[in-house]
Amino acid sequence: MEELSFDDFARYFPFAPAALCVKECARLTQIRRYPCPGPILDVGCGDGLFARIAFADAEIWGIDVDAKEGGWALASRAYAQIILGDITRAKLPHGFFATCIANCSLEHVPDLGAALANIRDSLAPGGRAYLFVPNRDWASWFLSVRALGALGLEGPARSLQGAVDGVFKHRHLYDEAGWRARVEQAGLRVEQVDPVLSTATTVTFELLLLPSLLGLVNKKLTTRWTNFPRWRRRAARPAYELVRAALAADGETAPTAELLVVCSRPE
Repeated sequence: MEELSFDDFARYFPFAPAALCVKECARLTQIRRYPCPGPILDVGCGDGLFARIAFADAEIWGIDVDAKEGGWALASRAYAQIILGDITRAKLPHGFFATCIANCSLEHVPDLGAALANIRDSLAPGGRAYLFVPNRDWASWFLSVRALGALGLEGPARSLQGAVDGVFKHRHLYDEAGWRARVEQAGLRVEQVDPVLSTATTVTFELLLLPSLLGLVNKKLTTRWTNFPRWRRRAARPAYELVRAALAADGETAPTAELLVVCSRPE
C-alpha cells in the first residue's frame, strides 16, 4: 500500500503546501485502518480539512485554541460543533465521544497531562482515542542532520535537530515507551503504539519545506495557506508525481517519523 494516495493529495494540495500535504495524506492512509465511529472529537482541529476528508459521514466536534483556525473550521462545514478553547481547560461533554483524534496537536500543549485527562473524561467508556505524535528523534532523519553527522559534526547535527523541533514548537518529544507512560498516567488504557510515517516522508517533507515557506508567509498575512485553490487543483497531478519520485528516491520505508498511540477509556 502506498503511503499517500493521489485522491487524498488532490483534495489536500489545493488548500495546503506540499510539505504539509505529504504528512497529512500519509496520516489519512493510517487512520483509515481503524474504526472511528461518531461522535468524534477532533483535538487541535485547525482548518477542518483533515476531518472533512477522513470522517465524511460522522458527527464531528472540533476544538482549537486559535480563533482564526476555528473560523476556517466552521467554514469547512465538517463539524457539528466548534469549540474555541484550550483542551486542558475546555468544558467538554462528559462521556460523550465514541472517538477522539489528535492529529499532531498534543506535542504542542504545555500541560499534556491535563489535556489527556480532559480527553479521557470526554470519551464514553470504551471509547477510543487515536493520537498522532512525533517520535522523539524524528528530525534526526533529516538529510541535513545526517550529512552533518556523516562529516563528524555531531554537535552541529544535534543543534540542528533541536532547532527543527524548536521551529515546530514541540514541547513533548518521547519514544514509544515515553508516550505510552504519559498516556497511561492520564488514566487511559494503551491498546497499541504503532510507528507510522516512513523516513522517506521525513526526507520529502524536508525537501519541500523551503518552497512551502511561501504558504506559511501567506497564512500569516491572510490566515490561509493558499490563495488560488483552482490553479493548484490543476497542478495536483504533477505535484503528486514529484512527491512520489522523492519518496521512491529515498527508499527508506521504516516508520521512524511518528507514533500512533491507540488508547481507550476503561469501561
